[in-house]
This record gives sequence, structure tokens and C-alpha cells, in this order.
Amino acid sequence: MRSPAPFSIFTKISEIPKKDWNAIVAEQNIFLSLNYLEAISRSLKNEIQWVYVLVYDQARPLVAGVFQRATFTYKKGSQTNLLLKLFQDCKNADESVSINGLVCGNIFATGPHGFAHSDQIVFNAAVELMAAAAKQVRKLKGLEDSFSIQLFKDFDVPSQVAVLEDFNYRAFQADVTMVLAIDEGWETFQQYLDTMKAKYRTKANSAFKKATDIEILPLSAKEIVLHQVRLQGLFNNVQQQSSYSYGESYPKAFHQLKLGLGEKFICKGAFLHSKLIGFCTAFINGSTLEASYVGLDYNYNIPHALYERLLYHYVEIAIEHGMEILHLGRTSELIKSAMGAVPQPKLLYAKHTSKLKNALLKPIIENISPSPHELRTPFKASFYKQ
Repeated sequence: MRSPAPFSIFTKISEIPKKDWNAIVAEQNIFLSLNYLEAISRSLKNEIQWVYVLVYDQARPLVAGVFQRATFTYKKGSQTNLLLKLFQDCKNADESVSINGLVCGNIFATGPHGFAHSDQIVFNAAVELMAAAAKQVRKLKGLEDSFSIQLFKDFDVPSQVAVLEDFNYRAFQADVTMVLAIDEGWETFQQYLDTMKAKYRTKANSAFKKATDIEILPLSAKEIVLHQVRLQGLFNNVQQQSSYSYGESYPKAFHQLKLGLGEKFICKGAFLHSKLIGFCTAFINGSTLEASYVGLDYNYNIPHALYERLLYHYVEIAIEHGMEILHLGRTSELIKSAMGAVPQPKLLYAKHTSKLKNALLKPIIENISPSPHELRTPFKASFYKQ
């Protein structure tokens, strides 16, 4: 379905004018590519609803963006006590809270992946247009009253998105994302290790020693189907450690992502004596490797340093593919810091669809802050002076 200009809003990817979309997105962002969007939406259509937006200046496309309507469930705890002040009607029998939200951004990836814009407008203007588009999305048949929270996620520079405050969004910081810049001198993984202080190099070597019997192998589209049930179980193991959940069937998308993106979607299995005990996924996004989800069998995690081995494998992949940046995502800041990654704060903006409850949202937002974390400096002093 299409709305009046300048916004063209689509609920089916087949309706999107490919020429106009690609004119904006081009190779800017894999998470906005039609191949990615088609693969993920086809696989998860029963859990998540996608809305696609093109903004025009007459016949010229200016902005291409995506909204995701999804359900976020928060387990019983201190955070749910706060949420229940506004979402009493969202309480589940197990005292968890499930909230329906509309997100501009990618709920499966950290970073500003909600939209791209042409060089005819500046970023701030694109943000304003997407905020205006969100108001149009609320009026779509089938989406009215289907969500209570709207979210714009993962921005770096507050001044670039301050216009969202004019639309009554409230800013907050979630946990930092960990980023490793890949040095030009790291042509091999060993060269990466050689830049580390002895303590951290020993730590890495210890993880590799424990993981000696683990074989990390790429999974083809056919092999993903073969291991689908196990991949889902390993994914579930990790998600159960989190205080909130969404997109619980995400591994269902791996097969379509591999078919649609080919080598740009990396899915690897960790095998111990032919048994799949873990996996890692990633996307090649221009010159950045976007580390995505991992799955673990925790019975093997400590004795075989499984999680650490998979994290170091991301570094191996980044070096192998000549990447400039490795995004390692949120969580496990201490381990990732010991690998050389540094924190990048991300800003999110949220608002309630009810004006009254949006005013009451302020104290809840003010209680959200990044988790405390320790940082390490694993590289030799000479490396930091470069």
C-alpha cells in the first residue's frame, strides 16, 4: 500500500520500487539492502512486521528507511518493576512484561541501520523525515494501536539526532558497543597477537590451547538446513542468559540470508569431534565486519574456552577479509576489551504513543544507563603511540 507524497510507505518488499531504493542505499549498508531485507522478512514474517519507507522530493528519492514492529519481553526483575508503572496491561502470567514496539533501526544489529539518505540532504534532515514518517506508519491499516513504544536506535552524535526531541522522543544510553580497529600491519592473526602485551597474548594462547580440539567450519546453505534444530538450540542457550528477549526464531533466517547474501553472510559452526557445540555469524558490511549472534553449548564453554575462541575467530575473519573495523556488539565488555576492542556509546530515543504515558516515561528513561564495565589495554605501549 502507498501513502501520499512525499512519503511512500510499503508493507511488502515486493512493492518497493527497486530502482529508487537502490539509488539511495547502493552499497552503503548491507542491513538496508533488498537482498538482506527480503531474506530476513521472509524468514521471520510470523514474528516481526516490516515497514519500508521512501521519502521523495518530487520524483527524486531522498531517504530509504525501515521500521520493525516487534515484541520485546523483559523477564521478572527490577527493570520490570519500573516498566509495570506504564505497561501494567503488558504483564504476563510469569510476571515478565511483553511490550510491542516500532523500531527505526535493526533489532538484530547494533548501529544506525534504520535508514540511508542521498547526498542531497544532511543526516539531521533525514532523521527528521524518518520521525515524520513514523507518524504516518502509526496510521497504517493493521498497525493502528499495535505498538505502544517507538524507538530510534544506535546513534553516535547527539547533535545529529536532537531533532527527535522536537517529536517528543526521550534520549537514553544503552550498553556500549565494543569496536576493534583492524591495524594495517595485521596481515595475519599472529601479527595481531604479537602487538599484545605478554599477559594478554598468554591469555589468548591459553584459550586456543583449550580449544585445540574444536574445529570451526563454514556452513553452506544446505548445511545450515541440516543443523537447523541444533543451531536454534544453541541460540536459545545464549538468549536464556539475557534479561530480555525478542526475535526468538532468528536462526530460521540463516538459510535465506546465506542464499541471498552469499559470502557477505558468514555462518560458522564450532565442532568438537563432529558434534556441533557452537556457532558464530557475521556480515561483511563494506569495510566493516559486523559480528552478529553466537550460539553456545555451555557444557563445553569453560573447559574448551568456546566463547573466547569464537570471539578471536571474529578477529581472524576480519584480518582474512581485509576489514578496517570489527564491530563486536554489546555485552562481555571485559573479554572484548582484553582483545583490544574499545567502547563506543550509543544513543537511543524512545517515546510512548500515549501523550500522558510519554510524560510518565521520563523517570523510567532516566533510570536506564549503560552497565558498569572494566576496560583493559592489551596492546604494547608502542602500538598505542602509532
